[in-house]
Amino acid sequence: MRHFKAIVMLGLFASGCQVNGSSVETAAPAAPVAASAEKEVPVFVTAICGDCHAVKINEISPNPQAPGFADIANSPGVTRDTLVAFLSDAHNYPMQMDVDLVEEDIEQIAEYMLTLQSDDYIKRPS
Repeated sequence: MRHFKAIVMLGLFASGCQVNGSSVETAAPAAPVAASAEKEVPVFVTAICGDCHAVKINEISPNPQAPGFADIANSPGVTRDTLVAFLSDAHNYPMQMDVDLVEEDIEQIAEYMLTLQSDDYIKRPS
């Protein structure tokens, strides 16, 4: 697997840096997503990414510096192609992450993240 640090960098690149402030977890809930639009999280995504990132739309990232998948997916300009390209480029990753992804994993992660896109998505305050 290639380094999975792309998720963090993509989130930072596409939506700006998150503040590493207090650990208060009283954020406003995200906009609801229709149940039929949300796909089940692939098990390997939760296992690899879930320790730092919120992989579901209504979760809070365990690591305040790691953007949630829904925030990344709903960032301006994010498409399947931009996600795949970013996840494929191991040089974009920050040093905190040391995960390798094969092409098939990258494709599945990108496809799953795109299911979190919503026209009325509201990013949780940081």
